[in-house]
Amino acid sequence: MATEPRISRRRFVRLAALLGTGGAIATPALGGTLRTAKHRVRQAKHFVLIHGAWHGAWCWYKIAPALQAAGHQVTALDLPSAGTDKTPPAGVTLRTQADRVIALLDGTPEPVVLVGHSAGGAVISTVADAVPDKVERLVYVTAFLLQRGDSVSAAGLRDRASGLARALVLRPDGTIDVARSARRTLFYGDCTERDVTLADALLTPIGARSALDPVVVGERFSRVRRFYVSCLRDRALSPALQRTMYEALPCEKVFAIRSDHSPFLSHPAALVRTLLRIARA
Repeated sequence: MATEPRISRRRFVRLAALLGTGGAIATPALGGTLRTAKHRVRQAKHFVLIHGAWHGAWCWYKIAPALQAAGHQVTALDLPSAGTDKTPPAGVTLRTQADRVIALLDGTPEPVVLVGHSAGGAVISTVADAVPDKVERLVYVTAFLLQRGDSVSAAGLRDRASGLARALVLRPDGTIDVARSARRTLFYGDCTERDVTLADALLTPIGARSALDPVVVGERFSRVRRFYVSCLRDRALSPALQRTMYEALPCEKVFAIRSDHSPFLSHPAALVRTLLRIARA
């Protein structure tokens, strides 16, 4: 594996704050490791990056600058109660999360490439069903690609190969956390100690309702092109469940990365290459 670019905690948190604003990001590429985006594209896309549960816009801090270096526009935003957003998590629903993204898309002149990681998959599906003309492509990065009526929590409980359900901590205030002792194994198995330490410091509890709410998708959702990025060493959302989902709702193409649950941290170059291929598809 290539040596990770060195980045101080102060710079990381500063980048996380920039990403959490929900605006377009104009940060330079970090170090010299991500060389996959050195050639500018013929047709620029607008990537909108949606994080998964417990994470925030900060998790894309390696991906956003690399996509920008390739000539694309990138927006990473915090969902309600995530990252730097101060919305109380207990009241956050799946629709609340989707509405945050829809509000952003209402101001975009062209359809976007909407990328969702993990539980962010349920969010981007909901968005696509609500405003299909605003979404050019859906990209599920080891994400929940759910049929109508299914939920993140129900699908997760069916995943016998995952250890996530056993690591959940249910809090009296209606939020859910992940046991600190299990986070590295579940999320960051291929990551450097530096990234594990920083990520662990930035994870926040989620509201239970966002995971319990059923996804509502139909004909409008089915009109949007969709792609899947499967992570083959994922211990939080197993490759078996990933396959079950993208076979039940077939995607235009399935890409595979030999990665843990967090390729944006552990295998950023491979993920960027894949996203650029999807942008050209």
